[in-house]
Parts: sequence; structure tokens; C-alpha cells
Amino acid sequence: MTVFIALLRAVNVGGTGRLPMQDLKAACEKAGLKRVSTYIASGNLVFEIDKSEPAVKTLITQLLRDRFRLTKNHTLIRTPRSLASVIAGNPFAAAATQRPNRLMINFLDGLPPAGFADALSAYRGPERLRLDGEHLYVDYAEGMARSKLTPFLDKALKVPATGRNWNTTNRLLEMARALDT
Repeated sequence: MTVFIALLRAVNVGGTGRLPMQDLKAACEKAGLKRVSTYIASGNLVFEIDKSEPAVKTLITQLLRDRFRLTKNHTLIRTPRSLASVIAGNPFAAAATQRPNRLMINFLDGLPPAGFADALSAYRGPERLRLDGEHLYVDYAEGMARSKLTPFLDKALKVPATGRNWNTTNRLLEMARALDT
């Protein structure tokens, strides 16, 4: 069995994309995922299954569509090893310590398009940004409420992505490692 972390994009506690985590957990177990746990109500799953990463992604995406009628969602899959690498690669160590709720990791579903790094360097906002393959680290030192970064990323990124703050990312790794023992 392999442990995976699923990060669901566009899952919310209210409004569109509403998905109660208890219902999601039950549906995942019925679909064959083992030792399923969720973390906060924003689409975080930790589980094990004897399938490949692409097969798991397809299974969860179909489950969201068929069981919950969620068609605008996207599923990103990571392993404990890849999540540990993301955490170890954090370029903003001080932010992780001083304001972990303002340090975001955007998990990308694939590499961003050519020219995205140039677009990032042209962005003029208070946030500090660092792209590392399929992960974009963002230090929202001044907070997210007035940030102009999200509309910029939505336009420039062109690959599905979902963000998790530093605390959530670390907690998901802890949960995954607990299953991996």
C-alpha cells in the first residue's frame, strides 16, 4: 500500500464546491481508499491504496464528479516524500517561524508555462515569490486580504493549482507519516 495526500481544489465549506468532509471520507472508503483521514474542511485527504498516482487522481476526480456532482474541482496528488521535499525546500524560513499562516505553498498540477518565471519577476507587489518546479512559495508578509497576487496568478499560471498554508502543509505531512509507519 502507498500513502498519498490529495489536495482538492475549489472545495469550500459553503457556497459552490461545498463538500462535507465526513461525506467525502465515507465515499473514498467505499471507493477503496484505506485508512482515510481528512484535515480541515478545505479538501485535504490522507490515505493509502494499492494504486499508482495517476490512477488515484483519476479515481478521486471521478468520485467528485459522479458522487458529489463537482465538476469544477481539481485533484492534486502528492506522496509523503514529495511533500517532505516541498517543506525542506522552503525559501522563506523566517516566515515559516514568524507568520506560518501567511506562508502559502501553491501546489501546481504540472509545470507552469514557458515565460511564467519572467511574469513572476515582473510582478510588483509586497509578496515574496519563489517558483520551484510544481510548487510556488508565497510569503504574504502583509496579509492576503488586499493582495493583488491571486488575480495575477489566475491569469498567468495557466495550470490548475491549489494553495495550502505552512501549518496545513506540515500537518498533512505528519498525518501521512503516521500512516507510513
